[in-house]
Amino acid sequence: MNPLQKLDEMAGSLAPGMAAGIKGPGLGAASPSMGVGGAMRAEFSSFLNKAVTEVEGKMRAAEVEKQKVLTGETNNLHQATIAASEAGLAFSLMVEVRNKLVESYQEMIRMQV
Repeated sequence: MNPLQKLDEMAGSLAPGMAAGIKGPGLGAASPSMGVGGAMRAEFSSFLNKAVTEVEGKMRAAEVEKQKVLTGETNNLHQATIAASEAGLAFSLMVEVRNKLVESYQEMIRMQV
């Protein structure tokens, strides 16, 4: 399961209103009619997409290193272990950032206007 699928799965476990808020309109490319707020949402969205892509790349690289060790292409076990640790740490960081975002969203929802 790649990180994007994992995040979709986690978002699916949220309350329906929250998942709609995370995946809702305005998270795509900014159009001129969106104004500054729309441009900021698009920039933030592209930042998150880039971060998830980087984590996915690290996970794929770790998988490649693991396969090389298992098939005997290389005996560089420490490099495979380092790649796996980097991928695990990057994924853990991504999940923690996601948790903070959800927590912030919940805090905003609880605010009284």
